[in-house]
Amino acid sequence: MMTMFRRQLTISIPRAGFSDIQSRRGNAGAGTARRMLSLVILSACHAVLTLPISARAEWPERRVKLVVTFPPGSANDAAARIFADALGKRWGKPVIVEDRPGAEGTIGVGSFVSSQDDHTLLYTVAGSVTIAPLLIDKLPYDVDRDLQPIAATTVIVLTLAVSNDLSVRSIPELIDVIRSNPGKYAWTSGPTLPRYVFAAFLKQNGLQMNFVSYRDASKPQADLGGGRIQALLTSLTASSSPVQTGKARFLAVVNPTRAAALPDLQTARELGHPELEIDGLGGFFGGKAMSEALRSRVAADVVAICREPDVRRKLEAGGHNVLSGTTEELKGGIAKQRAWVSEITKLIDIRNAQ
Repeated sequence: MMTMFRRQLTISIPRAGFSDIQSRRGNAGAGTARRMLSLVILSACHAVLTLPISARAEWPERRVKLVVTFPPGSANDAAARIFADALGKRWGKPVIVEDRPGAEGTIGVGSFVSSQDDHTLLYTVAGSVTIAPLLIDKLPYDVDRDLQPIAATTVIVLTLAVSNDLSVRSIPELIDVIRSNPGKYAWTSGPTLPRYVFAAFLKQNGLQMNFVSYRDASKPQADLGGGRIQALLTSLTASSSPVQTGKARFLAVVNPTRAAALPDLQTARELGHPELEIDGLGGFFGGKAMSEALRSRVAADVVAICREPDVRRKLEAGGHNVLSGTTEELKGGIAKQRAWVSEITKLIDIRNAQ
């Protein structure tokens, strides 16, 4: 009935008690004996079935695959690998990362959903749940039915950086320069949420800039440093190079809280521009067939890993703020982001954000 049950169930019945049952005469006595024996067996089976999954069977029984919706070398891919390594050590089985990027995360999510395997997990961001259904008609899966939130992990640090060619040191100065030169300057961003946020920011402030699309995620940094684009809203790791070489500067962290790696850089909200705020929430998801007990087991392990000082140090150095690791935090973040995206869609067409 359950493939995870590989151990034989043994039920022990006291000899004296069973002898007493057998000694009874007549059909009524035999029927009572059979009923009593059945109750004993059913009670034992119920006890086994209600045990925590870790007590019922050894999970994982084999290696675990972690489907990641980001390209190799990206900040979220790096975070996924840190968690995969830590989980593998806790579980005593390897956790193998499989990168399936593309199409706003839907390629990786689709691959995960089709696996239908309790030894496969998904690592992605909340945008895979909140944004993808708005961008792509007739997704081959239902985000609410097929994706079960397990554990929040990190918030990727996102920054607004500008080229030194603009000679601005604040968001109000950036607004003034762009307004004085409509259509003269160019911008780009990380995919989905950063793009929609900055497009809405321009719309709200009556500003005109030219959006530049890139296939190569490493190119925007070089173009920001070379002055070919003037503004870049993306992850810290994807914008730090021109800042470090003195060719660009950060104006703000656009997350709700300051970055552990840049504690002195204020948030956009602190600077009076909450319209630039983004919560780049990431975490683990399970499939619809994964039991609640198993999801809870994985979540508890992620919570423990998020508390490990060495793990936190590695994640923060890689441009992440570390979360608590709970299921509730991931569910709450998704609900908050859905409400926020709903407001964004009133301002811009997210399928053609410019």
